Amino acid sequence: MSKDNPLFSIITIVNKEKIYEDFKRSLESQKEVNYELVKIDNTHNQFFSAREAYNDAIKKAHGDYLVFSHPDMRFLDQYALRDFLNQVIKIRDLGIAGVSGCLFELHHHKSTLVTSIVHGDPAHHFGQLIQETTKAQTVDECLFVMTKDFYKQHPFSDIKGWHMYAVEQCLMALLDHKMNYVIPARMWHYSTGFSENWQYIQTGREIVRRYGKQFSSINTTITTWNTKSKINLLVVPPVKLLKHKIWRKFNLAK
Repeated sequence: MSKDNPLFSIITIVNKEKIYEDFKRSLESQKEVNYELVKIDNTHNQFFSAREAYNDAIKKAHGDYLVFSHPDMRFLDQYALRDFLNQVIKIRDLGIAGVSGCLFELHHHKSTLVTSIVHGDPAHHFGQLIQETTKAQTVDECLFVMTKDFYKQHPFSDIKGWHMYAVEQCLMALLDHKMNYVIPARMWHYSTGFSENWQYIQTGREIVRRYGKQFSSINTTITTWNTKSKINLLVVPPVKLLKHKIWRKFNLAK
């Protein structure tokens, strides 16, 4: 790896070409970033899960760092990506870094989401605003980074579906004695967040089955997974998912 000018492989799954083209234009506006763009064509549902798609794409990636981004991420100025990635490469114990995530500590038994990006359309702030790099238990899937070396040791698992793949990588990192971070970023994730569905609940329960013995809770940007209570695991995540979707619909309708 070149410490002075590392190569970043920016990997994105494309379901709609128009959204991807807009993402590509935003990316091309970025200055002072040494990157390659790896497009995963899923316009005909070629893949059954994000993990499968990413594992396949990484075979083509040459970067020292792997940047996984939703195609509906936008950069708010020409140096937004450079400044974010400059902070990433300074981290010595890096597991996973992201632009949004959840703290280790719970507040009134709930996850605390930390970020500095804006979200939705119209754009709005969501969660607790941060101004410095912050340790986190997990990060959100919208944009996250790991080293190629970390990936070689911890490829994406065989869990099916399109949810919690960054969360799972974060848990792997912690079990490998590395740390995860949320880094302030001048970015916009304009998704309305309506992709969460029953598959999200199934994936979460599988994550708890695989990793729950090592963590008292798994804190995510959608809900908190209590790993020690079977009743809680059955009831709380579906209810919180419903409340989350209603909240977003109500606030975006304003």
